[in-house]
Amino acid sequence: MGKIWIKRLAEYVGILLAVSMIVFFMIHLFSPTDPISVIVGGKGSTPEIIEHARRKFYLDQPVWKQYLIWIGGIVRGDWGISYKYQTPVLESILSRAPVTLGLVTGAAVLSVGIAIPLGVVSAVYKDRAADRIISILSLLLAAIPPFLLSILMVFALAKTAPEYPITGGYEGIKGYFWRMLAPCIALACAKVTITLKVTRQGMIEQMKAPYMMNIQAKGMPEKNRVWKHGLKNAVIPVISILSVQIGAMIVGAVLVENVFSLSGIGSLLIDSIKASDYPVVQAIIMMLVVVFLLSGAAADILYEVIDPRIRNRRR
Repeated sequence: MGKIWIKRLAEYVGILLAVSMIVFFMIHLFSPTDPISVIVGGKGSTPEIIEHARRKFYLDQPVWKQYLIWIGGIVRGDWGISYKYQTPVLESILSRAPVTLGLVTGAAVLSVGIAIPLGVVSAVYKDRAADRIISILSLLLAAIPPFLLSILMVFALAKTAPEYPITGGYEGIKGYFWRMLAPCIALACAKVTITLKVTRQGMIEQMKAPYMMNIQAKGMPEKNRVWKHGLKNAVIPVISILSVQIGAMIVGAVLVENVFSLSGIGSLLIDSIKASDYPVVQAIIMMLVVVFLLSGAAADILYEVIDPRIRNRRR
């Protein structure tokens, strides 16, 4: 087991290094904007100020050396200095993290909480009215992109619930959850369909499995058969989908945050791209890659927890 995870860790390190090189060199070699123009601005800059800025941000060094300095700083926990704000990049990201983390976590919980029960019901009532209604609703949700649903929700809330805080900040934990409710719903709805369909298909296969027929022959109530035994085995492919969905939700959060005027990592990424604030852009992209990798690792751990056969096979 230990060898497997050591090998997996080496793969993750290799992926992070490859992504870091691609991102860094593409930005620094092909960007049309000179970083100095972002750092010092166009007003009141002198040759001395420009030269000082170049030395401070290592722009007087070859690109390959800038990369080594940057990646070495990340290993030490120093993610660089923002060109635009002249503040530590990590500090800027951490200050925005609660919004994005809450948005993605809330959307994931809502998505799973809606999709899995509906997928089970759809499988149990296969080809009946309930199954058809759920299928139609899921297709409607899949057809509406998160940003479009967000805009529609903003219009609807402004008309029907003008007291809801569509813009602005929040106060306290209660205010935080209330402020995040609508964006979480908008982001979750677009991800319900895939999880629902995978759950439905998995449950249909499990309901036809021989062990389910044996359980039924022994007289176990249908509720226990479906939710205790069938769902436990059908949920493994759902975990695989969710590990990918988490990363997709982070990407979708960029647009949802902008529509609902949330100051999260997504809006920081958009602002940094517009301002050519390369250190912030590089750091956020690397953080997103880490989230993707951690999601995959978490899925592997859940496989072993849910299905002992996987755990024994790896041993």
